[in-house]
Amino acid sequence: MGSALIFPLSRNGVKVKVVGTPFDREVIDACKLTGKSPKVSRPFPQGVTFHQFEEWKEVVPGSDFVLGGISSYGAEWFLSEVLAYLPDDIPVITVVKGLRVGNDGALSTWPQYWEAALAAMHKDRKVYMLGGPGIAQDIIDEQHTVTTIAGEDPAVLHLMKECLETSRLHVSLTHDVTGLEYAVAIKNAYALGPAIAIGLGNREGRPTGVNTQAAVFFQAAREMRRILRTVGAESDCISMGLADLFVTVEGGRTRAFGILLGEGLSMDEARQRLKGVTLESISAVKSLYEGIAVLARNGFETAYGKVDMAEFPLIEHLYDVLFHSKDADLPWERFSFDTSHA
Repeated sequence: MGSALIFPLSRNGVKVKVVGTPFDREVIDACKLTGKSPKVSRPFPQGVTFHQFEEWKEVVPGSDFVLGGISSYGAEWFLSEVLAYLPDDIPVITVVKGLRVGNDGALSTWPQYWEAALAAMHKDRKVYMLGGPGIAQDIIDEQHTVTTIAGEDPAVLHLMKECLETSRLHVSLTHDVTGLEYAVAIKNAYALGPAIAIGLGNREGRPTGVNTQAAVFFQAAREMRRILRTVGAESDCISMGLADLFVTVEGGRTRAFGILLGEGLSMDEARQRLKGVTLESISAVKSLYEGIAVLARNGFETAYGKVDMAEFPLIEHLYDVLFHSKDADLPWERFSFDTSHA
């Protein structure tokens, strides 16, 4: 996603300097030579410059903001190697999508964790978050896309919006960083559900109808909404998360991974088939299931009652498929509800 955002930034006349991680040396070398990344479908706009990681402390000073285009797998590294040394006057916006389980079993978003860790270093930094229903290729191709930036300072939010928004990329703003981060993180877990249903149809030798996909989508949306209400997410962030769930089910890495699981492959076999692809859904399922399980065991009270693992059958099933080698066949009998007695 970080690479895709170079295109709207450049269209708006923003000078973009791309700094690779230590794992991106070959990619940065290719970009310097050809102006194109092997991982991106078209050349980057003219004027974009490319730098190896060792150069970042010379490149970043004077920037309006830093955009951290990292996955959750690089989140700890980003904290220790970049955020810990970044000048305090340069805002940071991230596209990282994931949750972290602490030693006590408590869930936190990566921006929450970063801010707490930086505070322990006597650094007062608020991290901004960008998220929403956007596949990178569609942004590059200038398809109409909505996204949201969350953060504390309205002036910084509006600066970021001014830099990113185009006639095709429509940017909303909110102060609900936690709600937005949870919304776009947990959809990576739940998008596996409808994708698995497609794979199960392939295994049975018949196409999976839209009714079946919608049924699993409904259960995913129920559980997502329950989690997002528990963390106090604003209604617009809940809607943004559900829209992001739709996008992720319709295309991308999580869809391909889920279909392979439904067809009968194990997690390791599916990962091998998709070798070289970052699969955020694996860490998302693990973090989310383990975090909910801790809340349920501790009898955590919300405004809607105690957290009950029985209310999350889909995430429990996804966890068992990935980490206990359970068959992917869906537990349909657990997806029905009965509120007639209420």
